[in-house]
Amino acid sequence: MPADAMRVAPSPLDQRRRSERRPCPLAVTVRCNAGDHPARLIDLSSGGAGIRIDTLVALKPGTRFFLIHPALGEVPCILRWAMHPRYGAEFQMGNYTLSRIGALYDSLPPGPGDII
Repeated sequence: MPADAMRVAPSPLDQRRRSERRPCPLAVTVRCNAGDHPARLIDLSSGGAGIRIDTLVALKPGTRFFLIHPALGEVPCILRWAMHPRYGAEFQMGNYTLSRIGALYDSLPPGPGDII
């Protein structure tokens, strides 16, 4: 049997997260077409964040919004998954936003599964 036949393609679940997430309990605002909503970051990575929104707002995957905090500014995001009250967002960013997110991420302690 050829070696390529033994190779198993990675599943989409294995590729969902491209970078490590770190816990980040930071109060933020989610600004979307439905208005401004208080929220809390659950975790943060260089490419996205887990968010908790306790208000009754119907956000669906594909929704574009801004994540707002003084340390980050207004970060454009796209919602990747939703299980109210928890949501997963991917950052849609330029270099300036990337550096601010990187600085915040670097200031966070590693998560429980991170290798130091």
